[in-house]
Parts: sequence; C-alpha cells; structure tokens
Amino acid sequence: MQLVFERLVLDDPQNHVVSKSKYADQQALADAGETRVVFYLYQCFSRLNKVAAKLEVPDPEHQSASLTIVSQASTCLCHCEIYPGKKIPQQVFYLLQEYHAEGGHQDSLESFLKKCADCIKGRFDAEEEQVSLLEVLSHSFNLLKKKFGKVSIANRELFVLIDILKYFTKSVSMAMALLDFSTPAELVDLRSFQESLLGAPLCVSCLPRKEADPFEFFEKPSQALMNEHAITESNLWLPLKGLAVELHNLFYSLLRLSPETRNRTLTWIGHCITACSERGKLWNNQVSELFMAVQSGDGFALNLGAVLLRLARPFSEPYSPKLLKVQHQYCSFEPKSEQEANASCMHIRGLSKETCLVPREEGAASESPCGPFNFSTECFFACQRILSLGFRVVHERLARLSQDLNRVRRVYEEARSQGGDSSEVTRRLQDNMEKGMTRFLSLKAVLLEPDSLEHMLQFHVACATWLCHLATAERLDAFQPLCLPFPEHGNARLAYVPEFVIENICDCIVFVKRFSEKSLALVGPNLEHLMTLILLFMGSPQRMNNPHLRARMAEMLEVLITSADDDHFSGIIPSMNRERLFRNHPFVAELPSTLLHVFVSIEMTGQSVTFEQKFHYRRPMYIVLDHLWNMPDHRNKMKSLAAEAEANIECSSPPLFLRFINLLINDAIFLLDEALSYMSRLRELQQERQQQQPLGGPLWSQGEANMQHVGMLAHFHNVMGTETIRTLAWLTTEIKSLFCHPTMVDRIATMLNYFLLHLVGPQKKNLKVKDFSEYEFKPQELVQNICRIYTNLGCANSETAQAFCVAVSRDGRSYSPELFPQAQSVLLKIGQSILSIGVGELAEKILVCIGGPERPEPLLLPSCERWAEGPLQEDLQHLSDKCVYDSFVLESSGSSFVGFLSSDQTDPFNRSPLTMEMVTSDNDLKNKILEWRAKRMTN
Repeated sequence: MQLVFERLVLDDPQNHVVSKSKYADQQALADAGETRVVFYLYQCFSRLNKVAAKLEVPDPEHQSASLTIVSQASTCLCHCEIYPGKKIPQQVFYLLQEYHAEGGHQDSLESFLKKCADCIKGRFDAEEEQVSLLEVLSHSFNLLKKKFGKVSIANRELFVLIDILKYFTKSVSMAMALLDFSTPAELVDLRSFQESLLGAPLCVSCLPRKEADPFEFFEKPSQALMNEHAITESNLWLPLKGLAVELHNLFYSLLRLSPETRNRTLTWIGHCITACSERGKLWNNQVSELFMAVQSGDGFALNLGAVLLRLARPFSEPYSPKLLKVQHQYCSFEPKSEQEANASCMHIRGLSKETCLVPREEGAASESPCGPFNFSTECFFACQRILSLGFRVVHERLARLSQDLNRVRRVYEEARSQGGDSSEVTRRLQDNMEKGMTRFLSLKAVLLEPDSLEHMLQFHVACATWLCHLATAERLDAFQPLCLPFPEHGNARLAYVPEFVIENICDCIVFVKRFSEKSLALVGPNLEHLMTLILLFMGSPQRMNNPHLRARMAEMLEVLITSADDDHFSGIIPSMNRERLFRNHPFVAELPSTLLHVFVSIEMTGQSVTFEQKFHYRRPMYIVLDHLWNMPDHRNKMKSLAAEAEANIECSSPPLFLRFINLLINDAIFLLDEALSYMSRLRELQQERQQQQPLGGPLWSQGEANMQHVGMLAHFHNVMGTETIRTLAWLTTEIKSLFCHPTMVDRIATMLNYFLLHLVGPQKKNLKVKDFSEYEFKPQELVQNICRIYTNLGCANSETAQAFCVAVSRDGRSYSPELFPQAQSVLLKIGQSILSIGVGELAEKILVCIGGPERPEPLLLPSCERWAEGPLQEDLQHLSDKCVYDSFVLESSGSSFVGFLSSDQTDPFNRSPLTMEMVTSDNDLKNKILEWRAKRMTN
C-alpha cells in the first residue's frame, strides 16, 4: 500500500521507470510512467485482470493487489488535495472518454468503476469517510452535462458521451448518484430538468435547445431544391433514431438495475412529465407560430416520448396480454403525500385534473386500484401523457405555422406586385418567410422520424384495442370478441380514462395523413382496430361525452378513406387494406348512422360549438358520407334511414335522418348566403382599392387589411357552402320524397330559387372578382349542383315531384319564368348540355303547374293591408308572410307557434330545450284560421 502511494505522489514518474531490456515495449514504458493518478491505477487494474484471467485457480495475491488498487483509487478520488496539481476530479470522465471504445477495456472499466464506487459508498455509510459518492462523481457529471449542452445531433461525439454516461448505470450506487445529481431542486421547472444530466441528452435534436437559439439546419430554404431538403431530412433521421435507441437502453438499464433505481427513475420521469404540463395549456398554443421563437422543451418532450414508446413495446401489439395489466383507475388517483405515492407506486402527478371521456356520476363511489400500480400501467399512461404534451403540441404548432406561412406568402406576393422586390416591406416579408420555412422544415423532420412514428402507430393501435375492451367487457381479465349491439358494461370505467388517450390516437392518424400517408402501410390489416374504435366511440355520447372529440374521430375516419392519389403514396396493397375496412369490417354497417349522429350532435343544445368549428368538423364528414354513398350497402342503409325518417316525420322526437337533412339545408342557406355577401363585398373593396392605389399610405393599407379579412371569410364560406350543396346534390339522386314532404318542400324550393337567381340572374355581376380561385369561389359548380337538385327532385312523374314543382312555382320572392332559361344559358356555357335539357323540361313542367307562362295572383298577398277581413298580424309566419293553419302554445310563452322544430330544437323565447311533447295545440285559433280561409276561398 505504501509503495503504491509513493508511486502515485511522484511528480515525474517517467524518470523513475526501470527497464529490464533494451528493447522494452514503448507502450509499456509509457504506461509505467503515467502521470495521471486515476489512469495509472486503472491501467494496473486492467493488466492485473488480464493476468488473473489466465490463471486456472484464483491467486490470493492478485485479489489483494486488486483491493489495494481500488482502495488507493477511492482514496485519491475522495482526497484530491493529497495530489496537488493532478486534476484528479475530472480524470474519471477523461478515463472513460479515452478507453471506452478500445477493445478489451469495456469490462475492465465497468468493473473498476463499480468497485471504486462501492468502496467509496461503503466508507461513507460506515462513517469512515466524509465525502459521498455523489460528491466524487459530480465533477465528471458536470463535464458530461456541459458537453451534452453543446453537442449537435449531427456530431458523432454525442454517442460517445452517451456511452460514457451508460457506465454510471452499471451499479446501484453510481446509478443512485446519477439520479440524485439529475434531480433539480425545483421539480416544477421544466428548464431545470432540461439542464440536468439525464435531461441534457434528451434536449439534443434538430430543434434549438432554447427559445433564442438559432436553427442549425435548413438555412436559407428558398435557395435549396426540394430534393435537397429531403436529403437533409433523411440525414437527420439516422442520428435521431440512434439517440432514441441509446437513451432507451440507458433508461432501461436504470429501470432493471434494482427496485431502488427503478423507483427513482420513474419518479424522475414523472416529475419531467409534470413539469411539461404547461405545454398543453390552451394559452400556450394560441400564439402565431411565424413570429414566435421555438417553444421551450420541444426537442426534450419529443425525445422523451420516443424513449417511452420503446419502453412500451412489450404491450404495443393488438390484444397483447400485457395490456390487460393496465389499470384504468390510474389517472383518477391523486396521492395525498409522498408516503402514499410511494406505497401506491404513483409517480405522475396531476392526472386527476384531466377531463375524462365521460363525467363521473354524482355520488358514485370511486373505483380503487387493486394494490400498487404496476409498471405496465405507469408506462402506458406516461407514454400517453408525454405524447399529448410533446408530439401533439408540436403537430398543432406545425399546422398553425403552415397556415401562417400561407398567409404571409399571399401578403408577400401582393407586396411584390405593388412595390417590387427591392422595397423594405418585401424584404422584411421574405426574411420572415425564410425563418418560418426553416422552422417548418425542422419541426417536420423531427416529427417524421420513421422509427418513432412506426412505434407510435403500433402503440396507438394497441391502445385502440384496450379502449374497446375497457368499454365493452364485463370482465377485464381476458379479451373477448365484440358483437352487435355493443355491450354497455364498461361505460362507467371510461369516467377514469382521460380524453388525451383518444386525442393522441386521432392526432397521430391525422398527422400521418397530412405528412406521411405511406406510413399507414406499417399498420396494414391492424387498421381494423382503429375502425372498431371509431364505430364504438364516435356515435356514443355515453362512451365519449365531448362532441369536439367525436367530431375529431370523424376526421380520423376520413384518413382511412382511399382516394385516386393514394396508390402514388402507399401502393396497391395498403390501399386495399383501407378500402376493405369500409366493405368487410364486421361492424361497418353501423357507420352511416354513427356518422350522422355525430353530424347532428355538434348542433345539439349543451354541445354547441362556434360556427367555424362546426363547419371545420363537418367537412371531413361530407367526404366520408360521399365515399359511403358510392358503396351500395351504405347507400341502402342511408335510404332506409330516410324512409324511417319520413314515416316518423311528425314523431315527438325527430328521427336522426330528418335532423340531418334539416341541418344540411340550414347550413346551405347560411353558408351560401354569407359567401355571396362576402363576394359582393370583395368586389366593392377591389374597386375601392383601384381608386386608392395611387394614393398609397395608411388609407390603402387599411383597405388592404380589410380586404384580406373579408377574403379569408369568403374563402371559408365558399369552401363549406360548395361542399354542402354538393352533398345535397348526390343525396337527392335517390332520396326524394323526404325532401318533397309538405314540411320540407317549401324550404328547399325557396332556397334553390334564391341562390340560383343570384348565380344566373342579373345580380351575378356583383359576384365577379379578379381571381375566383383565390377565394375558392366556384359559381359554375354551384349552378351545376343546384340544377342537379332541381332535376333530381322535380323531373320524375310522381306526386313528390309534382309537389316540388308547385313549391318552386309559389315562391314569390325568387322564382320567375325567366329563372330557368337563364340557368340553361349558363349550363350550356360550361358544357352541361344534358343537364340543361333536364332543366328545360323541369321549367315547362313548372309552367304547367301555374297554368301558363304568366304568374297568377297569389291567393294571399304578402301585405296585410290588402286583406279586408284578414287575420291578425300575429297569425302570420313572420319570415314568409304565409298563413299558418296549425297554431301552438309553448311552455314559456303565451301565444306563438313552431316553424320547423326539427331544424332548431330550442324555445325561441328562452333558448331552452324544446321537444314536441312540450308543444300544445291551440285548436280554437286553428279553427278560426280555417274558417277565415274557407270564407276567403268562397269569395
């Protein structure tokens, strides 16, 4: 021991080396003269192990020498002051850096570190030493942390540093020191976790670590070709995947090492997730992305999600038996103390505040978990939570950034046309576009990393099977086959499952559709489980109360539809898998009614949303309904729903399809009317701008901003209005009698007349703007679809067609004998000659209904002044000045009546829910009106 110590304190040991041979090994001489204390002791330890490995019987002298080396190494690490100028605290890090990649040293390094760590900890626990293992290793930990804070994702040194970090997970004592060092004092501060030793490698990404840091990749994107961006993206995926794999191995080692390290690792992960919770707040996602710095923790949250997805692989298979171990009560439990949290193995806090799929019944007893929560449960919900705070948040920001870029691009093009490329405004806008594109490409690259994306899809498919089992199974100990009607055994359990579980599934599938549709091929036949999830939850408020989330599932359903372009992205076989879902899925017959239920439910009282959200939700539903209509089985199902609605049209509870039709007509009236108004306003603004353009200055800028705002509104209403009219056009090809029912026919006839008049009549010139495509205004398509609705409903030789023709003819506001010839002229111009002939035949039929080309005087004139003995003003239906022959009394009013209750199920006086059971007929008033009408008819 004394000899070893004397050797270690030598200042110039290389001058004291004695060689037995003139031709001694130079490397051996260099090792013998090593000046770095820890390096010298390790080299001795390594040589000793090599000699001992050759012995058949262990030699006590070798064991004694090994203990001496470890003891001296522990002493010098604890008391660096004994060796002044040797810089011993950092030598552990440099030792690992130098030898970790050399062959034959990995096992020796691991053994040397473990024995030294155990020796130091043993002395400290026995109070033989005042220096803890954490203090000894903190110098190396700090060096590692600093290097992680500077290393780039494209730098090979990153993986060297991770290899070094892994050595500290080889023993319980070192791992506990690592976890202690990585746990910040402020457990709610995300930045503290990012700057910790375990958090620093999680921050390495192609995204900046901090808000103000510049982006490293995709600089000057406008100066590079698209294939160059694709190459950069694929070059980033390799190190991103490697980082996730290596960090998964590191955390897996910590979890498997011992119960103590497992608990501390899960605690660290839980605190990280809790610290990330601010990322999911609504206010944090409403800032314009183009002018905002990168959000703190983007790379950190995405990398942590990639690690947890790999930890969840054992149960990321559909119907995996390990999924049965997931305890659904986890998120409802909130420990009151650290002791209770440790006893229940609960490491993620705050989940009890999350909104669940259905509200818990008042007074209902909470389900208690059976014993402490297992690892599968914690890993499942930790993975779901970090995906909600990481991937989903970044995807939403990517979508908003795309919208911002499109908006700025339009302004940039306008500025270029006005001031040229050299103006200050143009240069500033171009600079903003460059920065925005750099951010967009960087965010997209990290989200599209193929390996993590594949793990995520597999995880979500497995989650879909777990949710379906939870919602329907009577017992949870084994998966059971589903059958119709879906069982209701598990609805109460869903009160313990947070909404973010299904939100994550929807978000991932929609993201794949937008940016990587070929990735759906990775799911293959397992897409069936996503369809089952949609059919089970989308149409059932008892299983998923939030109408926004059910509408979001309709958007996910749209992703599963194949289109003509899909083969280009995903090939024939994946497209066949998706198409098969809509034809052969065992429960797909329920899809039309499920979809209609969601369509109607977002309008229901208590579940209403803003009109922009409502139409945003309904647009994918139009696409899915159109797709279903082209399949005979689904078309027949919708026709049967229509027949059922017609048979029960006066039922106290309006049938589903009747409510759907009413909402379609309401939407068409509102959207097209608004769209035409905005187009007319745009024309006025464009004319004003032409007059103000030479003036320039603030007046022109204000007009430009106003025109952009009106243009955005026009674009939105045009898109949705066109979709709604298109839906009515294909729907009326085979469903006719319901639209021609006395309660419906006047509404649809007046609507069609009104819009056709504005599109083909003298007022159509008010809709002409410079560029129809900029605002998605398609007047030709609108005229074509409106005329198709006319011919669908009115051309047949039937009573329903006759009723429709009569309704068209008695519209005194918009109909005239000149209306259809004007429409024919437009149809001929756009090449719709066959449709024009059909419209001409319909026009003749309507003229026959009214007795000739001249309009007869109506029985009841709109003005009450012409009525010598007319009814009171309150007996008129205010919107159309038509006489009402049925009168009603509402619960909340004196004398009033209902127009179309199926269209709006609310009391017009207090907006409370209203059904037919609440409406009382006023027979006296009805008889009075009928007597008056009979008298007028006689006269």
